[in-house]
Amino acid sequence: MSAPNQSPSLRLDVIAFAIIAVSLAVRYWFVATGQLNLVQDEAQYWDWIRRPQLSYYSKGPLIAWVIAAWCKVFGSTELGVRFGSIIGMTGIQTALYVGVSRVWREYRLALYVLFVAATLPLLNGLGILMTTDNPLILCWTVAFFALSAATRNKPDHTPGNLPFVIISACLALGILAKYMMLAFLALGTIYALILHFRGQLPERFWRRFALAALAGTVVGMLPIVIWNMQNDWVGFKHVAKLTAGKDKPFSIRFLPFLEMFGAQVALLAPWWFPFIMLGGWRSIKKSWFGPVGSFDEKYRHTLQAALFFWPLWLTITLWALKSKTEANWTAVSFMAAAIVGGSAFQSWWENPERKARGKRLLAGTAAMFTLLIFASPLAPLPDQYNITHRLKGWEDLGQEMQRLMDTEFTDSSKVFLFSNKYDITSELAFYTPGQPITFCLWTADRRMNQYDIWPGPGEAHKGWDAIMVRKRHTTNPIPRQTLGLFEEISPPIYYTTSFNDAPARKFTLHLCRGFKGKWPEHSSNRF
Repeated sequence: MSAPNQSPSLRLDVIAFAIIAVSLAVRYWFVATGQLNLVQDEAQYWDWIRRPQLSYYSKGPLIAWVIAAWCKVFGSTELGVRFGSIIGMTGIQTALYVGVSRVWREYRLALYVLFVAATLPLLNGLGILMTTDNPLILCWTVAFFALSAATRNKPDHTPGNLPFVIISACLALGILAKYMMLAFLALGTIYALILHFRGQLPERFWRRFALAALAGTVVGMLPIVIWNMQNDWVGFKHVAKLTAGKDKPFSIRFLPFLEMFGAQVALLAPWWFPFIMLGGWRSIKKSWFGPVGSFDEKYRHTLQAALFFWPLWLTITLWALKSKTEANWTAVSFMAAAIVGGSAFQSWWENPERKARGKRLLAGTAAMFTLLIFASPLAPLPDQYNITHRLKGWEDLGQEMQRLMDTEFTDSSKVFLFSNKYDITSELAFYTPGQPITFCLWTADRRMNQYDIWPGPGEAHKGWDAIMVRKRHTTNPIPRQTLGLFEEISPPIYYTTSFNDAPARKFTLHLCRGFKGKWPEHSSNRF
């Protein structure tokens, strides 16, 4: 990648279009050719669309709306579920390039930022898996550059209302995707306050920003609040529990923190992590310690990038010292990570002393490992070393369910499927032929999930038979809640699924006969 020009040009746009188009094509190939079965959350989100609600236990309704829309086009298939992620990541890449090049008018930087974003492992993963982070980051990115336009304070120029309308719309949609979008308001307010106290905020900003924030928050939160009011506030209790962690004496968790930090390095890519850290540090130096004129666009850009990267990324990463965290919780900060990393990458690449060989090596490494990510499901690695192993075998499990229903029971039309885990429950619903309604057995040793809010089989299924599916090949007794539900429960049947003719996930099955019509109800505070 040669150094781009300092002004907009067709050449820059063509290179950017090529990067975005190739990324889109690779993601589409990956999903359309069925390289991986659905992740359990994807299957659960798909199951949500069959019982539409204002909101759901762990997330807002946007993810279900997106999946429902594309399933109308492609059917209830893996492509239908995931096409929203393919298009969403294309939108994120486009928003980054257009935002940096057209809103910031940093045309050279835009190409470097786009290349970094296109080769970040986490963003590539979110480009094929239909999770709530995908629409969240898209809304976050568009709102980020709308905020830039809304705070521009050039002489004789006051921003129009359009940036504030965009911020409001992105807030509403982002909240409907994931509650994390509310953090945008906090960071945006801090950014505006800094500009305000330095005399660099345009007139009438606060009134319009407050109105946009209020409208976006109300529209986004209203269906979620109504749903929670109708369901004993379980969604908010769940989020509060995840945030606070388990009730136990405070202690420093060094090993989990090191695991979290290692995961961050991997998700940001070992080849980009040093650039992101260096670019992030430089953004702090320029925005906080450098001289500031009456209007300095470069200062504004570095300040905004620093604010939208460091606070979230550091807080969530360091939170692993106190409580359990998931590596993807930092995902929303990766948009700003691409910007600060792209800035450092630009300085490194355009150094006149930099040899072409070193440039080719870094760019080639980033591109090669990105392609290897998509080829990883085909790698003949042992189960314990193949991170995609847990995503394989669900389709085969669904076929085995149908075979057992047809051969082991008198009337296959009166057999329902259930598990004590939400992930198995949702995968059974998607991959069993006919995509039946499945059920998740409540047990006291697990947290609530969406299936606990929906009704169980109940009296309508009295006298039916069932198949219970448990994780792995286990010799542990079946959950005691199951014992009184049926007239008869078979000994364990151990089944190893296959994926592309290779062994995949393992399960323990039980054939259950004569359902008595009573299903255990959730009666715990395990959110």
